[in-house]
Amino acid sequence: MLASFRARLIVGFALVIALALFLSASGFVLLLRQEQNQAAEQRIGLLVGPISEGTRNLQQAGWPPEVIRAQLVEVADHYQFRVLLVDPQQRVVMDTARDQGFLGQTIDLPGGAPPQNEVGGMESFRSQRVTRDGRDLYFFTQAEVTGIAAAAQTRMPTRLVIVVPAADVNQSWARLLPRLGLAGLGAGTVAVIFSLILASRITTPIAEMTRASQAMARGDLEQRIEVHGGDEVGRLASAFNQMSAQISRSNKAMRDLLADVSHELKTPLTSIQGFSQALAEGVGQPGEAGALIHEEAERMRVLVDDLIYLGEIESGTVRMEIEDVAVDDLVAATVPRLRHQADEFGVGLRARPQSGAVVRADGRRIEQVLANLVDNAVRFARRGSAVTITSKAVAGGVLVDVHNEGDPLPEDVRARVFDRFYQADTARTGRHRGLGLAIVQELVQAHGGSVAVESTEESGTTFSFFLPSGGPTKPTSVPPGR
Repeated sequence: MLASFRARLIVGFALVIALALFLSASGFVLLLRQEQNQAAEQRIGLLVGPISEGTRNLQQAGWPPEVIRAQLVEVADHYQFRVLLVDPQQRVVMDTARDQGFLGQTIDLPGGAPPQNEVGGMESFRSQRVTRDGRDLYFFTQAEVTGIAAAAQTRMPTRLVIVVPAADVNQSWARLLPRLGLAGLGAGTVAVIFSLILASRITTPIAEMTRASQAMARGDLEQRIEVHGGDEVGRLASAFNQMSAQISRSNKAMRDLLADVSHELKTPLTSIQGFSQALAEGVGQPGEAGALIHEEAERMRVLVDDLIYLGEIESGTVRMEIEDVAVDDLVAATVPRLRHQADEFGVGLRARPQSGAVVRADGRRIEQVLANLVDNAVRFARRGSAVTITSKAVAGGVLVDVHNEGDPLPEDVRARVFDRFYQADTARTGRHRGLGLAIVQELVQAHGGSVAVESTEESGTTFSFFLPSGGPTKPTSVPPGR
């Protein structure tokens, strides 16, 4: 397929080059032919005057006709044409040709048309194309003049005519055709070489993308191709690299998700299997075993629900009821809702709503974001310390910080803290599912915002999220009541 595409591309370039050369050469030859024909006529016609004057002088000096013919034969042989002398009745009285075929014949001389050439207003000629005895000929004569020259001309018994085959005039340009052909051949060769280079620049990245795509189809997703330039082909190669990177990340995320889900489900399934086997064998208390089985099943249900919910957020299919939301009210309401949980961990909880701003958002989803962040902060805070929720107005929206005084997060933990099922300290999280921060990130991004985390030994750990005033722009967002 690629080879045929490259072949078609080269053939297409060759046809375009050939057509361009043909059209340009045809136009040039037509112009050249016309120009060369005119130049040939000028070259021959300008000889009429001097030869006529010379013949006239010889006749006035009384030279015999034989001597005058000998002189004219010498001139005609030198210039490769034929000279006639015509009397007032337009009958040929002298012919320089060896056979003197026109001798005694009557010819129609050109007259009445404007002169074809003038030199200083004194010399000009007229030309006429005629057919005589099956031959295509040009007749050149001196044009009528006025004044003294005209009086002298009328006293002469004859008029000089130069005869040239039409082919000698019309085909003078043909001598240039071989050189034009060589020039065209050279230009065509250079153009074909450049077309091959251009075709290679187009097809080489496509060939690389084809090979990379085939490798990806076989399961090797780590494929990259070199990007050359910023043209359409270069942008296509860059887009392919981005697509390959995204597919690789998605595939890795899918594998990680399967591994994480399998790991999370393994413990409750093992417990359910053990207690159900005990019940089947009549070992233990049925009430206690049933309660533990119910607890593990509930844990699995919640996990599956969170996974489904997270998938809906990521796919953009979750319905959000967008309305005007006072962020300070949500921050203040979070404290009484989570006070009991904070007390269990021996952690204080306080709110500092300072934004005074209203944003377009889904209030229920933002409450969930705050609850997840506060829950995470409480679990990792030092006993006896406090978790502080602060909201403040910033350019374009509202920034909410959730701060605790727990141990600082290492850099590798900060890099993965929003990943699904990631738990930096399982001893502190207990049976926590590890999906809360992943849901926070997806919900905030669904609102068109962003999340971040900062953690140092001196200041503690702060999770922040930004909400734009205008709200989300995704088409899945719907107004309340719809």
